[in-house]
Amino acid sequence: MSKENDNLNSRRNGASENLKIPILTYHSIDNSGSVISTAPDIFRRQMRYLSEAGFDAVPLRELAAMLKSKTDLPSKTVVLTFDDGFRNFYSDAFPVLSEYDFRATVFLVTDFCNKRNDWSGNPPDLPRSKLLSWDEVRELNTYGIEFGSHTKTHPDLTKLTAAEIGVEVVESKAAIEDALGRETTTFAYPFGRHDAAIRQIAVANFEAACSTDLGKVTPRSDFSLLNRIDSYYLSNQRLFEMIESAIFENYMSFRQVMRNVKSLLNPV
Repeated sequence: MSKENDNLNSRRNGASENLKIPILTYHSIDNSGSVISTAPDIFRRQMRYLSEAGFDAVPLRELAAMLKSKTDLPSKTVVLTFDDGFRNFYSDAFPVLSEYDFRATVFLVTDFCNKRNDWSGNPPDLPRSKLLSWDEVRELNTYGIEFGSHTKTHPDLTKLTAAEIGVEVVESKAAIEDALGRETTTFAYPFGRHDAAIRQIAVANFEAACSTDLGKVTPRSDFSLLNRIDSYYLSNQRLFEMIESAIFENYMSFRQVMRNVKSLLNPV
C-alpha cells in the first residue's frame, strides 16, 4: 500500500467484508438525451425502486465516517452523487429525494456557481445548462445535502502543474467551507482523470475521493479512488433493478474492461 493512501485506506468496516455499496453518479436531470443527462421520469422511477427495495441513501461523508469508525452499515446502503452542480438538481432531483427521505452528495465546480457549464473539455454537443447558485447551495445544505469539491474550473488535472492543481483543489474546498460554515470532506476528480501526485493532494485535503471507474465500494476500497456506477449505464429499469445481483456486477466489470480498451486505443 502506498504511503499517500494510508490515512484513507485505513478505514475498515465492522460489517461483513462481502458488503458491496453502490455509489451512483448523476450529472444533469433533464430530457436533452445528452451523455450526462438522466430524464426526470427515469430518475424518479429509479429512486422509487431504491425506496421500495429498502435502500438507505446517505451522503458520501457519512459513508466514509462509518467505515472509518468501523460502524456496521445497513446491507442496503447507497450513495447518490451528482457531479458539476446543475441547477436542475434543485428543481428536479431534490424534490424526488425529499419524497423518499434520501440524502445525496453534490460536487460543485465552485468558480461556475450561478453560471453555466462552460468549462473547457466538454463535448461540443453538450447542452449549456445553468448551475446552482450559492444561495441554493446554502438552502439545500440545511436539508442535509452534502457538497463536495469538483475543483474551481473543472480542468483535466493531469495537464496542470502541482501548484495549479493545489489551487484548483484547495481554493474550491475553501469556497464551499466559507459558504456553508462546515468542513468539506469529499472530492470528485474532473473527467475522472488523476495520477499519483493528484491523488496525494486529494488525500491531504479530503476523507474520500471519487473516481469514474465502474464498480461498488467495499470495506477494502481505496478511499482516494472510490468506484462509482454512472447513470449513463442505468437507463434500463430492468437492469437498474438488478443492482444487488452478480449479473449487474459482471455487467459493470465488462463495461469497465471496454472503457479500458477504448482508453488504450484512443489515449487522451
